[in-house]
Amino acid sequence: MSVAELKERHIAATETLNSLKEKLQARRLQLLDTDVATYARGQGKRPVAFGPTDLVCCRILQGHTGKVVIISY
Repeated sequence: MSVAELKERHIAATETLNSLKEKLQARRLQLLDTDVATYARGQGKRPVAFGPTDLVCCRILQGHTGKVVIISY
């Protein structure tokens, strides 16, 4: 293969890649018509709500928290 043929193949492959990227982006935009909260409301689901006592901190790690070397069960 000559250099000219390789350049032509590269240009053709680049054009194909760009067209596929555009098609993929268009399809993603078509599918992104709503968010999770809107979809859940449409299905009749309630939003998740946490009360002040639902999440309680049991322990606060102190000391060398970033130096966990091994965890054995």
